[in-house]
Amino acid sequence: MSMKIYNAQLSPYSARVRLAIYAKGLDAEIIDGFSTPELEAELEHLNPMAKVPTLVLDDVVVPESEVICEYIEDLGLGPSLRPESAQDKARMRLLSRIGDLYVMEPMTKLFSQINPKGRDQALVDRELAELTKGMNWLAKYLDGSPFAVGDRLTLADCTLAPMLYFYAQIGPMFGAAEPFKNIPTVGKYYDGLRSNPHAKRVIDELDLALAKVMGAKR
Repeated sequence: MSMKIYNAQLSPYSARVRLAIYAKGLDAEIIDGFSTPELEAELEHLNPMAKVPTLVLDDVVVPESEVICEYIEDLGLGPSLRPESAQDKARMRLLSRIGDLYVMEPMTKLFSQINPKGRDQALVDRELAELTKGMNWLAKYLDGSPFAVGDRLTLADCTLAPMLYFYAQIGPMFGAAEPFKNIPTVGKYYDGLRSNPHAKRVIDELDLALAKVMGAKR
């Protein structure tokens, strides 16, 4: 079996797939899909959306992080990252859904507003309100345990770990010195999750990639 991931180290969606791969102990070649014009062309040939992550497993090409993670699960590769019961599986998918739609979407719009020069304050206020709403919904389903569902890592944690890393980074940039202050169960969950070696590895990778980008902008 030959597994290749077209990746961007700072992408929360690529990080989601990397976390699943690390947790499963899979041997995958991880390639920076945007590092050269040749690789960008190769990625566009494989995936017409030309987005990362993109999985190539033998002769099968699978785009989109959620689909990739579910595909790897369906193949039965490595330890399962799905809970046992139907109820817990539904909870896992709900947490990922909240993260994708109601946390990442407003946060993505805020990324373009990090620089105070030229900031659209109306847009910032609107998206911060949406982000707060999404995080409050997330808080309703997290109880502060170190895993989102049950007592082991699942696909919900793969989704939430990189998102919460960026939430912790972006909050202070918009005046929230303690971003988890009003959602303590989420903060406690994130602190616990970071003690998992696979989650810690991905968060450390994101931290290093962000430091390189911020250093290059100075």
